Amino acid sequence: MFELVSGSLLLFLCFANIHSLHEDEARCLPEGVHISFGDKVTDVTVIWSTEGNCPPSLEFGQGPWNLTNRAVGETKEFTASAPYGKQYFHRIILKNLESDKTYFYRAFGDDVSRGPFFFKTPRSGYDWSPEFLVYGDLGVESDAVPALGTEALSGRYTAILHVGNIVYNMQDEDGKQNSTSHNTTDQELCKQGGHSFLHTIEDFSARVQYLTAPGNHGIDGVGFDRYRHMFSTPGTPWPIPLNKMWYSIDVGPVHFISYSTEVFFMSDGQYIVEQTNWLKADLKQANDNRARRPWVIALGHHPQYCSNSPGDDCTKSDSKVRAGLEDIFYNYGVDVVLQSHEHAYERLWPQYKGVVLSKNYSNPQAPVQLISGAAGGKRGDDPENGHKEEWSAFANANDSLNSIGKLKILNSTHLYWEQYDLLTKQVIDSVMIVQQNHGPFKQQTLSSEINNKIVKVQEKEKEQITETKKKPSSTDAGDSGKTGTGSSSKSEGTGQKIKELLNRVDRKVVIGVGSGAGALLLLIVIIIVVKKRKSSKTKKYRRWDDKVDYGRKFYSSYNHVDNGDKDTDDFEVEVGDNQSASSKLLMEDRK
Repeated sequence: MFELVSGSLLLFLCFANIHSLHEDEARCLPEGVHISFGDKVTDVTVIWSTEGNCPPSLEFGQGPWNLTNRAVGETKEFTASAPYGKQYFHRIILKNLESDKTYFYRAFGDDVSRGPFFFKTPRSGYDWSPEFLVYGDLGVESDAVPALGTEALSGRYTAILHVGNIVYNMQDEDGKQNSTSHNTTDQELCKQGGHSFLHTIEDFSARVQYLTAPGNHGIDGVGFDRYRHMFSTPGTPWPIPLNKMWYSIDVGPVHFISYSTEVFFMSDGQYIVEQTNWLKADLKQANDNRARRPWVIALGHHPQYCSNSPGDDCTKSDSKVRAGLEDIFYNYGVDVVLQSHEHAYERLWPQYKGVVLSKNYSNPQAPVQLISGAAGGKRGDDPENGHKEEWSAFANANDSLNSIGKLKILNSTHLYWEQYDLLTKQVIDSVMIVQQNHGPFKQQTLSSEINNKIVKVQEKEKEQITETKKKPSSTDAGDSGKTGTGSSSKSEGTGQKIKELLNRVDRKVVIGVGSGAGALLLLIVIIIVVKKRKSSKTKKYRRWDDKVDYGRKFYSSYNHVDNGDKDTDDFEVEVGDNQSASSKLLMEDRK
């Protein structure tokens, strides 16, 4: 009897140890493996996450059974907005690989591995024809993901360009949707703290270089924390700094620029100047190298112009994105601008300041703007505006859902674009862009008729700027540009508003100088009020004043929306010293 009990106990302990071992292995299993370019196309960056703090390494080589090379990497602990436990992101950079070669690799967390995966490095030099898949606003619910994977793994594409809004939202369910097994329980999903989106696209994102631009749904309530950890971009530290969410990379005959439109909607625009300076310097260098690398293509989330229903930034005459980028892209000769955000497809005629320069694409005299934000998700498509502007060459919202863009650089002068329906396998739209005069666009080369139209628009813009400076600034919380980071559409920054407020106070003082007693009385009142506020030990939340920006705002998407829809509404949040946040519902933008 004793022997039977002992044997049973030993068997139980054995199974317990095996179960414990399996749990330990699961904590180290690489999840959401995906790759991107390093500082150059012969460098490949591999990123994944694990539940446990497991040393990352890679085995790689030029054959699936010949992984003779080994590389180690770095680990970053991720705790922001992760109530179900810690999560760890890992990054390894494979440098100076041979060009035009296929590599196989296995990702290791400690001794637990995933793979083998594979990727191909691009060709060297400038005289070849890279192809790219282009899309934005892809959610895990998209019906097109399987077809997208099949297309991506066709062997044709050099890279995938995801132009913002990666899953809806990155913080949904606290990022607990990832799975290491089809049999994983909901509770285990919660513990893993992964991201279902990366798990969904892993089949192709682990094999084709995946380049990104930030979108408004990457904010995740803190400051793009998940986006900055989940992805690595060329030429930037990792995690990606908030003041460096832009980069450039050379691929064959193309100089790509990925920029952040979110700087115009977050943190009172404090990163706008940094990005602007970087853009100008980078584009100047690109123009100096145009003889060898003629094409300059920019990708960013929010469009400058669009034909969708009013309310979005791209539909407004005082568009923030347009004001910040249009002149730069024109003056430095950006050939093509790839955008998304609108859940639709649209192609614009070459135009500047809303003035159409030509109704063809033969040596366009302004950037060609394309919007491809219809890859699919639970939000469906965006309706078109009933009024079609002259600059809209082709717009399709209703029939463009589950479609993506295909971009092929044929040679130094010809570029082919098409919008492709993944489900019907039909081409929605296509265009050949011929550019024999790469370089900065110049207004003086335009016809006098067109130039006069542009001059009138520019004069009107100057008048609006002058009027804005004369008028008291106000905070309009209604427009967040469909972004969780958005500030008001009329906001000019805390510093500027404070200056205007002080100027108004100064004018009152000057007017009262002649009646000295009035001025003295005004100063006494101000001092009393200031002292009273400083001495107050209890700080209360304030209703937003429409005249003053208190400098304590940020925008966020919350998960605890009363109606149960986690993604429908954005909130305006005020944070004071030693205070928790209060929120104010924003009703206008809901993408």
